[in-house]
Amino acid sequence: MSLQTELSGLQAAQSNINTIGNNVANVNTVGFKGFTTQLADQFSSSLSDAMGGPVPGDGVAVSGLAQLFTEGQLQQTGNPLDVAVNGSGFFQVQTDTGTAYTRDGSFQINNQGFLTTADDSKVQGFAASGTSGQLGSIQINTGSVPADATSQLTFNVNLPSTDPAIDTTTTPFSISNAASYNESTTTTAYDSMGEGLTLTTYFSRASGSGTPNKWDTHFQVTDPTGKFVTSGAGPTLSFNSSGQLTSGGGGIGPISGMADGATPLNITMDFTGSTLSNSGFGVASVTNNGNAGGQFSGVAINADGQVVGQYTNGNTKNFGTIALANFSNLQGLTPLSQNNWQATTESGPAAISTPTAAGLGALQSGSLEGANVDLSSQLVNLIVAQQAYQANVQGINIDQQDVQRLLTIQ
Repeated sequence: MSLQTELSGLQAAQSNINTIGNNVANVNTVGFKGFTTQLADQFSSSLSDAMGGPVPGDGVAVSGLAQLFTEGQLQQTGNPLDVAVNGSGFFQVQTDTGTAYTRDGSFQINNQGFLTTADDSKVQGFAASGTSGQLGSIQINTGSVPADATSQLTFNVNLPSTDPAIDTTTTPFSISNAASYNESTTTTAYDSMGEGLTLTTYFSRASGSGTPNKWDTHFQVTDPTGKFVTSGAGPTLSFNSSGQLTSGGGGIGPISGMADGATPLNITMDFTGSTLSNSGFGVASVTNNGNAGGQFSGVAINADGQVVGQYTNGNTKNFGTIALANFSNLQGLTPLSQNNWQATTESGPAAISTPTAAGLGALQSGSLEGANVDLSSQLVNLIVAQQAYQANVQGINIDQQDVQRLLTIQ
């Protein structure tokens, strides 16, 4: 009886040592979650029925392994494709055998442009057009982006109400005469070849405009060498007595004669949001829908999961949003190789959403989550488990000695 009890203790201690050893072995594994061995005592029901009272225990058994899903320490790597989940949630990935979940965000871009884990499992997310719907693999176009000619410029400016009105009869507009305009601003317009043209807009407060207050605009276009291309009159802006824009906007062009042989430009100039006040002249923003051609330069992954491609021309493109999954019972997840878990009926189905939503954590680019294993605690636990193992071995040796003595009794 005691031999069986000590044997069960020996087996349980060995299982505990194996578990601790696995934790120690994975102390540097990204996203690893440690385990603890759960032990349960055993009693013989038949002996209990025969004796009718408390009986000695029949040993110990391993009742299971508990996973520790506490968050590991985040470690900065500087690699923009390394991503840690700061909070709850798992990345969903598509492996060769099906869907899996992981906390290991050491991503890369494979030769087909897919965002993958180190074992080439494809990271799942929402399409670039939204943050809901069916999940799919996130694919990044690493090719160059073509040039796009400017067709609309949106200006948000403030014009000073203290600027003097200009009598265009006596002082007609002339780019070479600074007295013929009050303010000016310069921006870039792109032609169909991606060449950046300099477009300067001039603002002249109209004489005797009264209320509404009117401002005339003119423009000049030069090429990258500073050579004159064209000039002309732009839209007239009208403001009410509160300084709000009441009308203004229109087209300029066609702008032709570019040295690179680009097609003529027709640009809509929109001044929506512009104001008139006693503040100084200022340009709050200029929006340009054109761009030069650009080469792919890298990927940024935002805290909300957006995967954004970056290009040498300053443009960006959203390729999708990484999804996160959570479960009602994390202990029900089945651990797999390659830092993955698999959902089961015990874990419940995955609740999918975007990072920072529905109680899920935010993504931290340039970082990885370390193992949640405390090496010092594991080494102490290992010493205790080894002592338990040695104690049971010693107990078996004593039982063997007692049996040998019994056998020598005459």
